[in-house]
Amino acid sequence: MVPLRALPGELTDESVRFAILVGLASVPFTVGLSWQPSADDAVVTVGGRISSLPLLLAGLLVGFRYRRRAVDTRRAGVWAGLVAAIGPGLVYAANAVATVRSESSELAALAVVSTVGSIAIGAVLSVFVVTAGAVFADWVLPRLDRDRRAVDARDDIDRPVADSRWWLVVAAYALAAPACVGAIVLGLPDDGVGFAFGLLGLAVLGPLAIVALVGLFIEVTAPRGRDGWIPNAWAYVGVPIGAYVLAAAGASLQSARDPSGYGIAGFVVALWIAAVVYLVRRRRHSAALSIRRR
Repeated sequence: MVPLRALPGELTDESVRFAILVGLASVPFTVGLSWQPSADDAVVTVGGRISSLPLLLAGLLVGFRYRRRAVDTRRAGVWAGLVAAIGPGLVYAANAVATVRSESSELAALAVVSTVGSIAIGAVLSVFVVTAGAVFADWVLPRLDRDRRAVDARDDIDRPVADSRWWLVVAAYALAAPACVGAIVLGLPDDGVGFAFGLLGLAVLGPLAIVALVGLFIEVTAPRGRDGWIPNAWAYVGVPIGAYVLAAAGASLQSARDPSGYGIAGFVVALWIAAVVYLVRRRRHSAALSIRRR
């Protein structure tokens, strides 16, 4: 965090001005997406639920902007988060005002006290979300650079892809996903032991899919020889994410009961296909590389 005595100098530092402006621009979106009508249709108040989407997008934008600059991305993210915290603060303050005007004096006093704590917690969470988004973008974007991944054989590679073990996680998902899906589809409708197996499959599939997606991204963006196979990161990682968006959007247009469930199903299937295709191609090119080296 920035020391308090350094605040005046930081505020006039042009290097973080863009981060401050991004944090400020996220405020109306945070307030707008967090606006909720009250039970009384004649009165509209701001609810206590905060939308984190504008904060996350602000962090990603800051990470994109500062990834190749002298300013530390984490420092820029902290500043953007501090300014973006105005949004949650306004939401909690408006909610407290609505409570004070409609409730008894005891509840009103309790609302005021709790609002102070909520604003403080909201500020900390805002800084965390924005900074995490900035650091994530700063880590992801350079790995997508094809020139960075394609290296000459004489270049120094900190960790060659041949030494990577993330493909084991991808392989574990490729093997376990069909069994987990089968347990979910066949087990959850059952009232007996099958239901327990269905829950187990659900508990295993969710975390494993997330880890497999991260492992697949690290694998396909690892440095490789310029004359060898360089996977298309957008195809292997972007397709599962795109499948989630398209499936959820299609289900929403069809007025499905749970669009996110359809999105998750599309993501799981697309990720499994991407994992299998990657493992097959990795095996094929690894064998070709071994023959070439002999």
